Amino acid sequence: MAVLTAKKEISSKSFSRWFLGHLLANPLNLVVIFIGTSVSILIRMLIPIFLGQALDQVIIDQKNLLTNSEQLDLLRDFVFLILVLGILRFFVGVITSIANEWLSWTSQRRIREEFFDSMQKKPLKFHDSVRTGELMALATNDLSQVGGLISPGFSMMADVFISVTIAAVLIIAVLNAPQLLILSIPFFLVYLWAVFSYNKKMAPISHTFMRKWSAIATAVQDNITGAEVVRAFAEETYERKKFMEYVLDFRDTWYKRQILQARYFPTLILFATTGTSVLIGSLLILAEELTIGTLIGFTGILFTLIGPTYIISFAVVLYNGGLAGARRIYNMEMKEVGEDAIEKKIETIGNIQGKITFKGVSFQYPTSKGPILDDVSFNVAPGQMIAIVGPTGSGKSSLTKLLLRLYDYSGEILLDDVDIQKIPLESLRKRIGLIEQDVYLFPRSIRENIAFGARDATEAKIMEAAKLAQAHEFISEFPKGYDSYVGEGGSQLSGGQRQRIALARTFLTDPRILILDDSTSSVDSKTEEEIVKAINAVSQGRTTFIITHRLSQIRRADCVLVIKGNKIVARGHHSKLIRQSPDYRRIFGKHAVLPSLEQISSNENGGNM
Repeated sequence: MAVLTAKKEISSKSFSRWFLGHLLANPLNLVVIFIGTSVSILIRMLIPIFLGQALDQVIIDQKNLLTNSEQLDLLRDFVFLILVLGILRFFVGVITSIANEWLSWTSQRRIREEFFDSMQKKPLKFHDSVRTGELMALATNDLSQVGGLISPGFSMMADVFISVTIAAVLIIAVLNAPQLLILSIPFFLVYLWAVFSYNKKMAPISHTFMRKWSAIATAVQDNITGAEVVRAFAEETYERKKFMEYVLDFRDTWYKRQILQARYFPTLILFATTGTSVLIGSLLILAEELTIGTLIGFTGILFTLIGPTYIISFAVVLYNGGLAGARRIYNMEMKEVGEDAIEKKIETIGNIQGKITFKGVSFQYPTSKGPILDDVSFNVAPGQMIAIVGPTGSGKSSLTKLLLRLYDYSGEILLDDVDIQKIPLESLRKRIGLIEQDVYLFPRSIRENIAFGARDATEAKIMEAAKLAQAHEFISEFPKGYDSYVGEGGSQLSGGQRQRIALARTFLTDPRILILDDSTSSVDSKTEEEIVKAINAVSQGRTTFIITHRLSQIRRADCVLVIKGNKIVARGHHSKLIRQSPDYRRIFGKHAVLPSLEQISSNENGGNM
């Protein structure tokens, strides 16, 4: 089932339709399960009826209508019939069980694929607002609960309701016992009320159960991710105490669920019905208004309901737990429209030149009090290097992320005079290389990390990119070379090594536009010099944005944009800005003794005279 993305679909498509859509994607399985369950239950209930008839017709034979030979033949027929029904029920049960498990697996697989695909397509503002641990809980525990709902929960619930239906039909249509039927009606009504009441009480507890389980998973994930910080500040005791609070809170909900299960009493109602039926039936037999075989058939049908009645307490738990998990997954998928839903995709791009235009661009994070960027406009010619400087929080990184369409914005951003909103996301992002200060490496080999954006790259290409990023030398020193494991997030590498592998990863994709966000901040001066040489070589003929406060790199830029207070307050070459812009001079004044603006103005005027 395709991921729901359009806003109209999200508002109109209900959870029930979404969930049933996954189940009904395997209609043949559902038909097999329904027919198989019905046949199995029918056989289960016919066996005591045939036993009763065998008792009346063969063993007792009050009217002496049969000879001993005929009795033996008829008894043999009944035994053979019951044996055949037993074998048939076994094979039907096997087929039904396989169909049920297959339905569970395929439904889980589709929901899991849809959930993963949905998370991949969510915009960054979604991931900024959702905790990773909660997503992990949804993708594991909640989905497991959905599987339990389908198998064995689905078959359990079907067993109960089909059993009750078939029992009622057989009692009415086959057994000639109106007295027992009338007697059992009040018991069955109370029985059904008890089951539905139990389900109604279990539903909110199951939802709370899933939510608190998710809280535990989130707490564990947060603690593992922040393990270094926890140890650095010696806060293990506090974190353990905080985690136990989540565990104890979860325990309280678990207790409520167990107590509710312990109070489940439909089985008691069924035993009371059976006992009363035997008592009244015995009196009717003495009055010769009922045969022993009919009473055995009736009580046998009731006994076949004991198993389903007992397991329904567990089936309701599975049903509500799975339903709560499915609803949580659905709500998370619907929380934000996927990026692909807003793509107009009416433009295609081939070889781009790298001309970039910002027209009145404004941007604000959902949690920020005011705009991060306000009415920003500038032009970049193909192949130019643009340096972006400004105080912390001024919107430097946000500006470049908008070029990748990682966030929504107002205004226009054009690439080669084409609105990037009209360019397919994959096509756009494949042509832009981003290297940030906080590098993330996947817990895989160095080779896999370098080739992440170009998985078909040859060994020679990977090594060439590593050499260009000044990474080949230290990679070769590892015992396993390019097959070395980098650890979680690159924890086995130093900051400078991670930075250079990230550079190699970007160089390998050969982007037409480069964005370097303080990409040499984690390296020493010697390594920085080598990386800058590599960047200079790679940036030739490419449009390049650099976010840095290092004068050695800024001096090379064709143009410097100075951002302050969510606006561009100055632009131009370094030599111009250092003479004319107070904001620019304020950034670099502490690194050098600069003449005052008045002195510069006086010298320039004197030179003109």
